Amino acid sequence: MPSTELLAVIERDGFVESEHRGVAVVIDPDGAVIESHGDSTKAFLSRSSLKPLYAAALIDAGLIALEPDHAALASASHFAEQQHVDTAAAMAALHRVDEEALRCLPMTAPDGSKRRFAHMCVGKHIALAAAARTMGASADYWADDHPLAGVLRDGLAAAADEPIRQFAHDGCGALVFPTTAVGLARAFRRLAPDGTGAHRMIGEAMRSHPTLVDGTGRPDAVVIAATGCATKFGAEGTQAMVAPDGTTAVVKSADGARRAGSPVALAMLERAGAIPAGTLEGLAEALGLLQMSADEPVGRLRVTI
Repeated sequence: MPSTELLAVIERDGFVESEHRGVAVVIDPDGAVIESHGDSTKAFLSRSSLKPLYAAALIDAGLIALEPDHAALASASHFAEQQHVDTAAAMAALHRVDEEALRCLPMTAPDGSKRRFAHMCVGKHIALAAAARTMGASADYWADDHPLAGVLRDGLAAAADEPIRQFAHDGCGALVFPTTAVGLARAFRRLAPDGTGAHRMIGEAMRSHPTLVDGTGRPDAVVIAATGCATKFGAEGTQAMVAPDGTTAVVKSADGARRAGSPVALAMLERAGAIPAGTLEGLAEALGLLQMSADEPVGRLRVTI
């Protein structure tokens, strides 16, 4: 983990109950770093924050074409609402992908059954399985030496504008690659409305289908719908967020908690003038930042940078 700074605290009746340390960076639309906290140049695993970038890499390689709702699901970490299961089934049928051939494990669907289509990473897995078929490669698209590994690595490296020489194994069974916070910000910046090619298309899909990206009332869906930012959390405390003007924030919480990511990113984007002042305050309740005693607020998550 890179060296860190205190990013946010949880306060209750004047007491600080928790602290979230981490790394945070903002780049302007031209890619220049305008705010940085902690070591933003050391590589880490941003986990599911990479999903939109993987989808763009597959499209740019000519291995798959995605409908907008399927592109959103390929970028998603969802919580198995019926819309997610139904979209996964439609996406798999369109691309002739067998549910049981997917690497992600079965999870509980809304009807109580165990389905791979209910897994939060299923959209990514369907896209990878379809891309492997297009390549004429083996069906074990998750393997370390599968040719898709090079496609994902090289696509991500080009988008982040930094070399990637290592890999690890994500919780869903697919591969994950390290980036620096600055590199991830450069890559995510490409999802803005003025981006180009597949990255712009993926960003537009995320902005058009916020609840497919996360879920009804979930943080990423709330932020996308309210701000027009394309944003994606990743396991162990990563948040990447690009504003409509291309200003981009990346946050990595050292404790692995998700809850500080969106507030810290929004605070930095406000400071940069990329989103309206008061946006974070207006979303405090929807993002669960208020600390309650029964039905009365007695504290909140407070951004400290």
